[in-house]
Amino acid sequence: MPMTSVLLADITGSTALYDRLGQHVAMERVSTMLARLREIAEGNGGRCIKTQGDDALCRFDAPGAGYAAARQMLSEPWPHGLNLHAGLYWGEAEETPGDMFGDAVNVAARLATLAKAGEILAGNAAVEALDDTAREAFLPIGRIRLKGKAEATRVYSITQGASDGRTTIAGGFAALTRARTESAEFRSDDGVWHLTEGQSLTVGRAEDCDIRLSEPWVSRQHGRLELRGAVLEYADHSSAGSAVLPEDGPAVDVHRRAVPLMGTGVLLFGTGDQSAAGARLSYATNDLIPE
Repeated sequence: MPMTSVLLADITGSTALYDRLGQHVAMERVSTMLARLREIAEGNGGRCIKTQGDDALCRFDAPGAGYAAARQMLSEPWPHGLNLHAGLYWGEAEETPGDMFGDAVNVAARLATLAKAGEILAGNAAVEALDDTAREAFLPIGRIRLKGKAEATRVYSITQGASDGRTTIAGGFAALTRARTESAEFRSDDGVWHLTEGQSLTVGRAEDCDIRLSEPWVSRQHGRLELRGAVLEYADHSSAGSAVLPEDGPAVDVHRRAVPLMGTGVLLFGTGDQSAAGARLSYATNDLIPE
């Protein structure tokens, strides 16, 4: 795959705009912003490969061009309460008609998910490919574990203004011993669920559970997943127990207690059989790791 600079910019503030102005007017204003993001990409020698929802996926042949476009997008005086957060990475990507795939796209998307409004997060490959002046604009904030990569990716931040708008690692003594989990994804054969800060999901056979599993040995209210204080925890409430199988660590049996989850792995409910699809849930977290 060819090397390319990938910038994924995601508009923030559109939900409030739709609530305030209605779908037609809000859609027009979001579309205008997406068109401007396309103009900025093209003005810096790149191309907007596609827009989907509130996202614009752009590619550039040189790292400096992607960086220049990102800085211009960040400094643009976006109206109507809209803003953006974005991910920037330099790596392999393959373009197809109307889309793009590859390592650089995956990393840029994960970084965009982690970035706050008015912030661009860049991976080390993107920053190290820049000249000294451009590199000085970024602040190193930690590392992120990405599925499929042997080592954690160093993450750098650049913001519109003061550092209080920057993604940060949880401070104090806890920062020395654990990562800051920003979001998590859970998958079964029947669906995909996401958690961000302050949210929770219940797991079990009962109809009112957020994640319903079908096997008879899964309890009606088997457990609860919660992301709070930048820590993702699974709490088992069942009679049969659960098992946590991290991709890069030993299995852990859980019964009537809570355990933290990081990285990627599998949760099994009421069984140790990984082939029991109706009692299996895979997980993947976005973790910022202290230096």
